[in-house]
Amino acid sequence: MKKTLLAGFIGFVLVGCVSDIKYNYVPEVTQKSYPDLNVVTTTYIGDDMVRQGNIKTMDVISFPVTTQVNRFWSAYIIDAGDYPKLGEDKKYLFFAAKSVNGNATVKSVNVPATPIGIRVSKDSSKNEVCISFTTGTDFCEAHKQFTYKKVSVTNQDGFQQTLIYNGMVGSKINIGYREFNNDMARPAFSNNAEYDLSRSRMIRYKGTVIEVLQATNQHIKYKVISNFNTSH
Repeated sequence: MKKTLLAGFIGFVLVGCVSDIKYNYVPEVTQKSYPDLNVVTTTYIGDDMVRQGNIKTMDVISFPVTTQVNRFWSAYIIDAGDYPKLGEDKKYLFFAAKSVNGNATVKSVNVPATPIGIRVSKDSSKNEVCISFTTGTDFCEAHKQFTYKKVSVTNQDGFQQTLIYNGMVGSKINIGYREFNNDMARPAFSNNAEYDLSRSRMIRYKGTVIEVLQATNQHIKYKVISNFNTSH
């Protein structure tokens, strides 16, 4: 009888608020190239000379310290970190249960339900934070410390290209080309090319044009005239 009453009470506690997480937010994705065009740059052997990929800029909720959301004898712990936005509706903002870098998460203490997100009211008067469950219920507590901001990260789901300086032998420099997709190297799209600087100080590869100012077996000084994504 006691167990039945306890289970019923736990169900009552968890079903206090119900809301479906919205997944209607789309981060801004822009193409970013390194280095800037026509700027003298020095790169050392084994490092990227030219790099191009996608940068994802997203809204996050940021918890500066570890935050505990309590309800009777149960609790959720939100690690300090930045949690990306998932979506919103007229009343609420919804954020992921794992931080942008994946090092911080929402953890449960004496709660059987799995955390799947963070819900925050657009009415900021109470600073209420709610933890959303797989059951569609929420676990809330007011007067929590958090802020909203934007963060930019390399989009690991995108296509990236790099040129790598591999050193110099005689008058020839060796440049490595690598493509990455979903943050994994694609061996079939990797290549090395040699350029004889005694014949030309301008080198070209897949739309990239580089003027070599100085080269040794340790470093290279150069200017990028056009990048992979530069219009021609």
